[in-house]
Amino acid sequence: MERRSSVRFSPSEIARMEKLAAERMEQVLDDKFCQKLAEEFNLSAGRAGSKVLQDTQVQGWFLNKFPVSATKPTCVPTVPQEKASGSEVNVSVSEKKSAASEEKLFPLDTSISNNEDELSPVFPLETKDKIPDLEELEFEAKSSKDYAWYDIALFLAHRRNRTGEVEVRVRFEGFGADEDEWVNVKKCIRQRSIPLESSQCRSIVEGDLVLCFREGNEEALHFDAHVLEVQRKQHDIRGCRCIFLVEYDHDRSQEKVSLRRLSRRPKYF
Repeated sequence: MERRSSVRFSPSEIARMEKLAAERMEQVLDDKFCQKLAEEFNLSAGRAGSKVLQDTQVQGWFLNKFPVSATKPTCVPTVPQEKASGSEVNVSVSEKKSAASEEKLFPLDTSISNNEDELSPVFPLETKDKIPDLEELEFEAKSSKDYAWYDIALFLAHRRNRTGEVEVRVRFEGFGADEDEWVNVKKCIRQRSIPLESSQCRSIVEGDLVLCFREGNEEALHFDAHVLEVQRKQHDIRGCRCIFLVEYDHDRSQEKVSLRRLSRRPKYF
């Protein structure tokens, strides 16, 4: 089967789309609406240098997350107010939208200090996450086809294999039924990795397991990797400029990457 091309939205992008889905209902499936929203995301500082986000990927997220019947366009679920975050800016932005308005929508880390001895009081070195409620848990699965990790949209069925281990059939976020896959629960299912913000770079140290976005000519996928070395650099208006040398677990290849390509594993203890 042909390898998938995976897209991961940042927490701020997801919160924005959930809020828009609750407020605008069936309008979020409109082609022009999704095109303008994709343009808005592509102009944000967090996607600088990344592969261009397509309007079909935004539309696919809405279709998968909030399936809307043609006869009942108002069936989009309402998102709680406290879950939606970000600015109340109208999505109908013009093509000449200024960089200033983009920075207001997606605030940048303007810290200029990256002294090893200075730790941010907001983002300490040892990041601890709040234990989520069961209904808030989200998962990702490793595909046996390409060893990449994908967000799980649905758990469809379960079974035991010949050795007695439990397997589940999952549907990946943004993909159809033809990409459903049986995966081992113990080895290939885990809580979703967390995208990193610029101010959290200090929480990544040598030896950490991270989920790293690797973009090639024919694929753009997320793989497990371990951090071998961290080159701390001074932050600027663009955010974190640190460089991370990682080694991918599946093929032992090494690459120097920026923070925007890394997601961390949840830490509770």
